Amino acid sequence: MVKGMKMMKVAVFSVAAALAVCVLVFVGSSAQTSRRPTQLPPLPVNEKGFPASLAPVVGAEHAFAQRSIDEGMKPAFLAYAAPDGVVVNRQGPVNAIETWSRRDPAPAGLLTWWPTYADVSRAGDMGWTTGPFEFREKPTQEKPDDTGHFFTVWRRQPDGFWKWVLDLGIRHPAPEVTETALSYPASLKKSLKPAAADVDASRRSLVDAERTLSEASASVGFRTALLARADDSLRLYRQGTFPLVGKESVAKAVKVLSEYITWKPLKADVSASGDLGYAYGSYELRTNKSDEKPAELGHYARVWKRDPKGPWRVVFNVANPAQ
Repeated sequence: MVKGMKMMKVAVFSVAAALAVCVLVFVGSSAQTSRRPTQLPPLPVNEKGFPASLAPVVGAEHAFAQRSIDEGMKPAFLAYAAPDGVVVNRQGPVNAIETWSRRDPAPAGLLTWWPTYADVSRAGDMGWTTGPFEFREKPTQEKPDDTGHFFTVWRRQPDGFWKWVLDLGIRHPAPEVTETALSYPASLKKSLKPAAADVDASRRSLVDAERTLSEASASVGFRTALLARADDSLRLYRQGTFPLVGKESVAKAVKVLSEYITWKPLKADVSASGDLGYAYGSYELRTNKSDEKPAELGHYARVWKRDPKGPWRVVFNVANPAQ
């Protein structure tokens, strides 16, 4: 989904959801109820202690969003999409530049978004962001017509400019209180030098982690398989509900979830430091393990993170059914 566009409606597993807070570093105000539709929450990048490596990632997201406000969605998406940048819609992953270039006339309306969580690799070459989005048919109206959360993976390009390589998200009702604070992993506060990494080997190990997760999910169920490989900061995004934040919250909210899901990555990539990576692809969901035909087909994205010598852990998971 391209950050809440109505033509890219998504739907994922229908279970009860809850919003919780995981152990993170919070910066800035926690809510801003009087924010104007065209006013983005300020970034705390100049505050003391803000991780220097994260500043260009959230700065790129902020500039991307501001350009959407100033010039419209089409110019913004074309300017900040990497040549191989992908958006995931109901038909699956498609090249962003090709897709947006064909949109003539350009879509109208006001699409705004801002990051409330972000992370970056130790090498400072890959990062990801997520946060709320709002879409208004008329830019001047107070209440949005559509709300949800976006998800973006960013890559530093050879020229040093940051562009996004993956974009999708979920839709859900407008929250009672608008979240504006930017949070990030506490580990970014530490000055850790990137360890030397074999990128090809790291990529193979991430693909292997995807494979073992898929095998376990098809055997013991998605909930059990995911929680066994999840980081404490796990974020789980589902259509129609607020994001689940924190492994404990996910475990409580999906106690009755017993779907059996197989995942097939179409692409996986890792940072130069081998500590951050992502994958996206297709999935098949079966209500019962013995079902011959899947009850649902769709596409997914997942972010993995690890210590230099530790196992990969899932920090983010989102899926878009094809229906």
